[in-house]
Amino acid sequence: MKKSLIVLGATAMVAAAAVPALAFENEFHGMYRAFGYVSNVYSGGGTFNENKRSASQNSNYIEQRARIQYIAKANDDLKLVTHFELDSLFGGKNDAKYRFSTDSGVLDADGISIETKNVYLDFNVAAPLNVKLGIQPFSDNYQGVFGNFDGAGVVATGKFGILTPSLGWFRTNQDNVAAAAGTTNGGNIAYPIGKKSTDFTTVDIKAALNKDVTVGGSYYLVTKDSVTGVLDANGAAPAGSGLPAARLIHTLGLNAAAKAGPAAINAFAAYQFGEFNATRDLSAYSAGVVAKVKAGPGNVNFSTLYLSGEKNTAGTDNYKGWQQIASSGTTSYFSASNMWLLIRNGATINTSTAIGTNDLTKGGRGLLGVFAGYDGTAGKVFYAANAGYAQVAEKRGTEKGDIGTELNATVGYKLYDSLSISLNGAYAMLGDGAKNAVADGGLGFYAGPAKTTAVDPYATFVRVDYTF
Repeated sequence: MKKSLIVLGATAMVAAAAVPALAFENEFHGMYRAFGYVSNVYSGGGTFNENKRSASQNSNYIEQRARIQYIAKANDDLKLVTHFELDSLFGGKNDAKYRFSTDSGVLDADGISIETKNVYLDFNVAAPLNVKLGIQPFSDNYQGVFGNFDGAGVVATGKFGILTPSLGWFRTNQDNVAAAAGTTNGGNIAYPIGKKSTDFTTVDIKAALNKDVTVGGSYYLVTKDSVTGVLDANGAAPAGSGLPAARLIHTLGLNAAAKAGPAAINAFAAYQFGEFNATRDLSAYSAGVVAKVKAGPGNVNFSTLYLSGEKNTAGTDNYKGWQQIASSGTTSYFSASNMWLLIRNGATINTSTAIGTNDLTKGGRGLLGVFAGYDGTAGKVFYAANAGYAQVAEKRGTEKGDIGTELNATVGYKLYDSLSISLNGAYAMLGDGAKNAVADGGLGFYAGPAKTTAVDPYATFVRVDYTF
């Protein structure tokens, strides 16, 4: 009997050893952020509300964001990354983002507010090749002026000595709405899925020349299907249906990063060309420099940005306005500016806007900006002060091009290593281009009759950040 038990036990051990291990590593990360605002232009959403410009019309509100990331890791070569976002406005608000029916900030807090940020598979095909498949983050190599977003696609990245090449593809928009009646076969025909879509292809390469110098280049291609007419029975666009079936926007860029003593410098330049629409070709430029220099207990920050603009909106001249991956500008910002009112700040929640909306190109006019500041720490105290100036790159007609000058400051305290609270303030002195009505040489950022000017915008806010 004893020998039988020994044999059975050994057999069980051998069988157990033959079963592949399925032990996953479960990782949880995330953050919580809250802003409490008092402002004459912020309005609890993506609109820069120029109608609230007097002390009696100030907005005051609190909004919060939580992000929860769960990673199911099978091994060092395979994992699933999921990232979810929960946004709320205290008390709720009836607009496109904070609707009463979905915002958990309302009374009883039972709204539905969970959003998908990322869901993608991250795996290594071989030692030097990594693939990410699914809804994932993308950030350009140009400080976000072309695109910084979460999108559905696939990206393959390799590592070969000093070279790091990357190839990616995203589908950023899909529209297969039904075509109008009156097609050649006499009925309504829906556009096949993928027929009316926007696709984004990216090719990047980095070369680490040494531990202090990195250079890179990129090619971005935006293909936008713009068929405007109906399809025939064969699914083709009939003659005279509108714009060509495909529009191509090419972006070629160079970038470099270097460290020299206490200074870290990043620079980039990019050129865009292609078919903007049926009659006008695209020819646009961007360039920028970002520098950080260690000085005393903190850092001196400096950055400058140029985006070419379009002076004329009619005719067949080359279109010179810099194009972003999303025309609304909601995926693009100049992250190094450290502005809040002149340019959208990347740390914002749903109060994510700036003068003239959050579009860096200011209605296709382009942008020229110069920004500087200082940030530092003293024990658990941290602080920052910044100043920036911006104007449009191209004026139209009798417009005045100056947007304005912003001053902002921050002072905060780290309650714990992962929890901080800060007081912040930003004030912008509007230039004539921003504050004047259109009839008085303004850029159209503010509504109003001639000789009516907007009040300078400001925002004060408390910010709380927790990470884990």
